[in-house]
Formats: sequence, C-alpha cells, structure tokens
Amino acid sequence: MTEQHTWIKAFSAINMERQLAFLIDILICILLAMFPRIGWIVGLVYFLTRDGLNFLNGQSIGKRFFKLQTVKINNQAPLSSHIEKSVIRNLVFLIPGVNIIDIYLFYSKGYRLADKWAETMVIKTEDQTDS
Repeated sequence: MTEQHTWIKAFSAINMERQLAFLIDILICILLAMFPRIGWIVGLVYFLTRDGLNFLNGQSIGKRFFKLQTVKINNQAPLSSHIEKSVIRNLVFLIPGVNIIDIYLFYSKGYRLADKWAETMVIKTEDQTDS
C-alpha cells in the first residue's frame, strides 16, 4: 500500500467520524429543542457554541465521543477560550446558500469553508483521562 493511499484512507476515516459526530450533535440539538418555551434557544446556543465549550475542553459531545477536536490552525489550541471561532464555524450552517457551498467543499475538497473563515481545523486527539 502506498503512502498516498494510506493518507487517503486516514483522511476518509476522520471525515466519516466528523459526520457521525455532527449527527450526534444535531440529535442533541433536537432533543434540547423539545423542551417547552426555551428549548429551541438552548438548542441553538449549543449548536453555535458546541466546539468551544469549556467543560468539554473545547469539544462538542459528538466530537468528544469520536476523540476529535476543533483547534486553531496557528497554534492548535482548543476553542474553549475562543468561543467566537466556534460561533463563526457553526453559523455557516444557518446561512442559506453558504451552507450548501460549505457542504460541497467538505465532500469535494475535504475542508469546510467555515474552517477557513474561523482559521480552525479538526484533529484526532489522544485518549483522554479525566483527572
């Protein structure tokens, strides 16, 4: 197996994990939205800030499950201290037209427009132990 083939398999695996993590996060948003009156607000806040939550070390619940983390490109710091980057990344999904371009780029080029705008990337993390 060539080095390029190995890289493509690893790249495809992390993209599949990103998609599954996203589905978990969307399910959480839907469940939160079911609470009367303010549920939709709580779900929307979780959706926008999910990659920058301090109590999850800058990971969404879905990303934590798959040991993925969104980090800043320049220093690979988690977004837990940069909540605005999480909002920029996730706001793109709510803007009609831009969300379609974002999804197209993800499937065709392997990166999201939102990651370019927020200067972030998703990495695989090491096993984490709670201390």
